[in-house]
Amino acid sequence: MIFKRILFCFLMLLLVAQNALTGSASAQSPYMDIRGHWAQDDIEYLANLGILKGDGRQSFYPDKHISRGEAIALLNRVFESVYGPLAKPERKGNLDYRYNSRWEIEQLLANLRALYRIETGIVTDYDPGDRMLYYLYLAESGKLMRKPEKDNPEWWLSSTALQRPLTREEASMVLFHMMTPQKFRGINIKPEDAKSYFTSFYEWKQDSYYRDTYSPYATAISEYGLFGASDEFNPYEYMTRAQYAVVLTRLHSFYERDVVNQFTGPSNARHVKAAQAYLAAASLAYEKNDQARLSKFFDSSILKKWSDFPFKPKHTEHINLTARIDEGNKKKLIVVGQYKDNANGTYQIEYVFEEDKYSPFGRKLANVIYKQ
Repeated sequence: MIFKRILFCFLMLLLVAQNALTGSASAQSPYMDIRGHWAQDDIEYLANLGILKGDGRQSFYPDKHISRGEAIALLNRVFESVYGPLAKPERKGNLDYRYNSRWEIEQLLANLRALYRIETGIVTDYDPGDRMLYYLYLAESGKLMRKPEKDNPEWWLSSTALQRPLTREEASMVLFHMMTPQKFRGINIKPEDAKSYFTSFYEWKQDSYYRDTYSPYATAISEYGLFGASDEFNPYEYMTRAQYAVVLTRLHSFYERDVVNQFTGPSNARHVKAAQAYLAAASLAYEKNDQARLSKFFDSSILKKWSDFPFKPKHTEHINLTARIDEGNKKKLIVVGQYKDNANGTYQIEYVFEEDKYSPFGRKLANVIYKQ
């Protein structure tokens, strides 16, 4: 009897030790099938951010191809993990309503359009997200992903097309349109000429960064390092879920660096653009009562002051903002918004931002002052 008890205790200790060595590692992993995979760190990084939705009991299938639709939906999650939603989505009639992640794609289009308008400073009929989907429609139709002589006004991107695997060439085109706000910032053209620049980009003759493709999309985004440093692009290969996870990790890291640099750098013009994005996201979070996101933009005391304002701008359109560094405290940024509408008349809000390493923007509201 004593021997059996000793044997039982020994086996239990052995089981506990085994769990300590193997079970705890799998419990910490968001997916069952990524342990030891070359992209494990990137997949876990995205899961920790909530971009991927693993709970440890599911499989990720890292070596399977990623679909076009899932790839675009994940781009929206990467975008919102840094910026937050910037605008409300609109129903896209050219997008198959039966596709499960349609709402995430529509949200991406709204976010991308809002950021593009913030960067250009004008309201234009050029819509980067719309072009992205239209060019996927062209690819599905066996055509080149470039502006045709005449658009098909009745184009439609089906659920079947969105479920097809994503090629690397298609991924480069999608990411090119994702980066149009940042690309515009780096080119010396007037805002009203941006539409012509981006829609005609495919036609431009330029040296290719890669030796196995002349498509301009991959070369255009090579500066961001999303696909690594190889001189071969393999444009016709389908992307695996693991490969795409690596691209998303790099994109997220770029967004984090970029938005902080814009908000904490020396340029007041860049401060205004960053403040517009911040206030658009903060206003939308307040309107939707999104508590998780509100805490990223408002401390409780600032949120109460904001709630007590008689009028609260939504920042859905271009707002006249000015920015300056506080002379008494160089770490403070003061942004002043001038508002006017038929219902509320003219009023002003002064936003005081302080540096905050925990904020995805690198700054957080420290005070708001309402003046009428």
